[in-house]
Amino acid sequence: MDTLSEVQAHTKGLFPGLLGIRFQEATPERVVATLTVRDDLCTIPGIMHGGAIMAFADTLGAVGTFLNLQDGAGTTTIESKTNFLGPAAAGSTLHGECVPLHRGKRTMVWQTRVTAEGKGVIAVVTQTQLVLHPKRSPQETIAELFADKSAAEQRVLLANLERGGAALYRAWAADEADPEAREALLAAAAREEENACVLERSPKSAAHT
Repeated sequence: MDTLSEVQAHTKGLFPGLLGIRFQEATPERVVATLTVRDDLCTIPGIMHGGAIMAFADTLGAVGTFLNLQDGAGTTTIESKTNFLGPAAAGSTLHGECVPLHRGKRTMVWQTRVTAEGKGVIAVVTQTQLVLHPKRSPQETIAELFADKSAAEQRVLLANLERGGAALYRAWAADEADPEAREALLAAAAREEENACVLERSPKSAAHT
């Protein structure tokens, strides 16, 4: 199944499918779709509800963002601004073309021009999408702390973490009523301190320890 078909299939049974959005193009650079104005999408007889127009555009911006995300990431709209320039009549077909204004690691901004047949542009919607990064495992979070650091910087960071661990062991030992468990915690603190001392020596000296 190609990307366009996958996007269309994903809306089935959800709100975009309820609106009747039909995707014509879906790429990381542009999303195009159409929607027929039905009576049940109108706010007064014969005129489409402004919220339905906004929802149409919001869907396109969300799809555009999704197509730019890394595996496992998600997105949500955090801001949307709409300029309504004209009405959309029942029975007419809307055409939405959505393009990115900004594609960053934390946010993306998309703008959708909504046109109606015979009416020209009826709305311009600019929305900001928050990028929801996939949840990292504890190991991945720790590994990221060391990324892009020199070996010397990594040693300093790890020594600080070892000393932090020693402080935690001592704090736990102070609250431990069982003498045997308390001694085990203090021994663990001593090992952490010893590791920190090794890391703080020069690499050449540590190699001979």
